[in-house]
Amino acid sequence: MNASDSPARSLADLAGFASDEPLRVKEIARALGVSSDTVEREVRAGRLPSYRVGSGRGTIRVTRQAFRAYLKERGVPIGLAVLTG
Repeated sequence: MNASDSPARSLADLAGFASDEPLRVKEIARALGVSSDTVEREVRAGRLPSYRVGSGRGTIRVTRQAFRAYLKERGVPIGLAVLTG
């Protein structure tokens, strides 16, 4: 694993401002080092705001802004520059 693959780098990339593309549950789970089930529980509990796209049950998406707020509320250190932008 190189430095660009580290969990901290993943968090900074996902929470960053380089893209406004919404995040998928699997991306968030990988960056936090938890299971997709854990992320889905946070969504169901209302702690991680999300929306669904697609037909039927759809697929869960989380805006980067919501993800940044979630991390900040929990004191997850992802870098001051990322959170204060």
